[in-house]
Amino acid sequence: MTSKAKHTYLPYSPDGSGIFYPERPDVFPDAMYQFPKLNHTMEILLWRWDDRPDILVSGNNAIYYQQGNPRVHRSPDGFIAFGVDRDAILQENGYKVWEVGKPPDWVLEIASPSTARVDLTTKREIYASIGIGEYWRLDCSGGRYYGEPLVGEFLQDGEYRRFDIHTSDEGVAWGHSPVLGLDLYWGDIRLHYYDPIAGAWLRGLKEALAELEVERNSHLETRRRLRELEEERRRRNGT
Repeated sequence: MTSKAKHTYLPYSPDGSGIFYPERPDVFPDAMYQFPKLNHTMEILLWRWDDRPDILVSGNNAIYYQQGNPRVHRSPDGFIAFGVDRDAILQENGYKVWEVGKPPDWVLEIASPSTARVDLTTKREIYASIGIGEYWRLDCSGGRYYGEPLVGEFLQDGEYRRFDIHTSDEGVAWGHSPVLGLDLYWGDIRLHYYDPIAGAWLRGLKEALAELEVERNSHLETRRRLRELEEERRRRNGT
């Protein structure tokens, strides 16, 4: 009979502390269930702030919040930190609050059968204790796991308080995130973002490329039509 191997923290680290912080140390069994929703959701935010080196958009990476103890960590499905050195953080094994100097500003969890209870209890308490300003939860099933499809909370006096969530007659739930400056909408299996100042929906890379392709095809069609008109003019003029 063989025994299950225990994870060993290697006696070295990139920062020279002698403590190895493993990148992405925990993987839940529902990761494949969550990935399509998470990928679309975070890809839009990555695309929005791709040119900002002072903004980190990440997910499924460990947040370490007790210096010297790599076993104490949480891995949100998605998170954003403003006013940080993005490139310096990306070179590390995880987000170390004491090195960055602040916790992330915004965290998102996506419901699944194996994570819902922890998202509603343990993670919520930890995120509040380390000072994460906004905690959002998305249940793409419409509320099977969280009891409601969309919940947003903000930190006040060390405790989370709920944002107002509105529901349309069509069942679309939405709320405003002051940290992001965006409205978050759920009405299908995905989360969508609306910029109320620009008056526009945010696009991801896929949507942006699709629009560029439409524009390109439209441009080619216009050039083709112009050539046809020019040929018709020459025929009529006998030139």
